[in-house]
Amino acid sequence: MLKLEKLKGKDKLETCENISIILIFIGGLILSVGIGSTIITPKGFTVILAMVGAFISFVSTLILIVIWFLKEVR
Repeated sequence: MLKLEKLKGKDKLETCENISIILIFIGGLILSVGIGSTIITPKGFTVILAMVGAFISFVSTLILIVIWFLKEVR
């Protein structure tokens, strides 16, 4: 599994950047599972799973953009 020591960067911003990238991948995986599950049943938990995955990916991407902006301002 993924160890937290591997996510740590040189400073707090780099650590947050690494965590945000991992969350984008996790959100994409959840989104893919949710969309794939809608083949079986197009309502209920599978749709919620897809929406949660999309939300996680979207928020993590916004956080990553803010982190990159803060790194450029510094």
